[in-house]
Amino acid sequence: MRVRLAIALVVITAGCDGTENADDAASDVVGASKSAPELVLPSGFEATVVFEGTGESREIFIREDGDMFVSLSGLREGAHILGLRDEDGDHIIDVVAPFHDVATPKAQKVPRIHIEYQDGYLYAVDNERVVRMALPNGALTPVGEPDIIIEKIPYQSSHRGRTLAMDPDGWIYVNIGSPSNACQTEWKTKGSPGVDPCLELERHAGIWRWRSDVVGQSFDDGEHYAIGIRNTIAQTWDEPYGALFVVQMGRDRLDSLWPETFTVEQNAELPAEELFRVEQGREYGWPYCYYDPFLERKVLAPEYGGDGEVVGRCEQYEKPLMTFPAHYSPSSIAFYHARAFPEAYHGGAFVALKGSWNRAPLPQDGYIVAFVPFADGMPTGEWETFADGFKGFDILYERDNAVYRPQSIAVHPDGSLYILDNIEGRIWRIDYTGATDRGARPENREPTSDRALLVEASKGKGAELYAQYCASCHQPGGGGVPGEFPPLTDTDWVSGDKGRLIRAVLHGMEGPVVINGALYDEVMPGHEFLSDNNLAALLTYVRATFADAGPIHDSEVLLVRNGDNREGRWPASELETALGIPGLDETR
Repeated sequence: MRVRLAIALVVITAGCDGTENADDAASDVVGASKSAPELVLPSGFEATVVFEGTGESREIFIREDGDMFVSLSGLREGAHILGLRDEDGDHIIDVVAPFHDVATPKAQKVPRIHIEYQDGYLYAVDNERVVRMALPNGALTPVGEPDIIIEKIPYQSSHRGRTLAMDPDGWIYVNIGSPSNACQTEWKTKGSPGVDPCLELERHAGIWRWRSDVVGQSFDDGEHYAIGIRNTIAQTWDEPYGALFVVQMGRDRLDSLWPETFTVEQNAELPAEELFRVEQGREYGWPYCYYDPFLERKVLAPEYGGDGEVVGRCEQYEKPLMTFPAHYSPSSIAFYHARAFPEAYHGGAFVALKGSWNRAPLPQDGYIVAFVPFADGMPTGEWETFADGFKGFDILYERDNAVYRPQSIAVHPDGSLYILDNIEGRIWRIDYTGATDRGARPENREPTSDRALLVEASKGKGAELYAQYCASCHQPGGGGVPGEFPPLTDTDWVSGDKGRLIRAVLHGMEGPVVINGALYDEVMPGHEFLSDNNLAALLTYVRATFADAGPIHDSEVLLVRNGDNREGRWPASELETALGIPGLDETR
């Protein structure tokens, strides 16, 4: 990882320090157009596209009879789940059957549906409840109405996606992520200490379990199974190993919250994503600790007095079985107990790492399916890349330029591996045929990069400030992260009233707010620590780059700073009302 960091620093400093001519930078990259990539697989493996066009997708499950079920974040023909069938045995999907329309409160945003199957029932969890649908072998859509198994799961605006795992003894395990990044007293605020003890741990940031065969349970009926797991979308109960395995998504914002201790480069490489074998009653360390892959240990978080090296109380928490690089976004884990692949894969775990969005100004990374060798429920070696090529570029700076993101994986009864894409819903089938080097990258070719798409926006003081304070959330190209952080493109929040933009960035802002028709309920920190000159440069860059709008001057920032005397963030509705702009209402 130290080698990768050094390489990344060489790459990024070539275009972001304002010293290089834009035309020179553009001449160093090739392939800066978005085209469907061919997957890169180990020798002897081949990939076939079996289905595409579901839209933004979350999870795939394959039943013993070969029928597949895919959950969606959006809708297809008014439904959030698709039944998929290959009728003629050519491994290409012939039948698509949408079902299960999820009604969810507006405040919950788009529901992120995850699914599990057991004993003739499909279980589905959205942001707030788990339902069970009768779906016997041979049926592609449910029989009868769904039963509500669990309801009143606590609401939260961040990490709202729940995931399911089921054991053979009738327990259903649900991840409830942390609603915050690091349990600060003032969320996402520079230098704000952590709440100690963290009260979120009472109802969030852990694993709960309920009986899968009992209808009408509430959150309070569940058992608090494991504590201190920030958020895990990658989660499975593996029956042969008799245990629950999860991969935790690590925290963010070390540099912007604690700039005296961490650089932007360290934030891009810290902390590691952690693979845990979860045992009942154990504590795994969030928010007090994070895992440093360079020191190879858990260290105390800065919110709790850490300096990037001290261990402190972290010695008492469970250690990971394996770690993956920072911000790779683990989204699925599946163990391979089939026999169609070579023996080296038997008993091992495939992990989908759908890719980062918050490593800026370094290149984004991940966008792979990894493999971890296992025996007797424990790793036997280091992880390796199994499937690559999803993002379409060797070097990727802007998340939205990725062509595909591997979201979910599942093992077919015949031993092949299926991979579901998050962006378009493409599904690949991976077979072992023994044929050599199909999809391998040619040697001595020039690396492809999306740098040419961004190089014009990488000059000047404003660009440097944007890369340091804004790009990790709103993205280098201003496209934002759907459902999490709003775009800066095509919005009057950037192109419109200067006073509103200055106030939002200077003091910070909290939702809910509708931007480009989408609801956002995150918290944006304030930037009072920036000088009038630097804040004006940053906002001028944002307006010129993402809206072709006029500059903001030092005097305008000074006028707002001295005129408001505000303490704390602006509620978006109050900021809109104060400037005579229509606020959020039920019709929007």
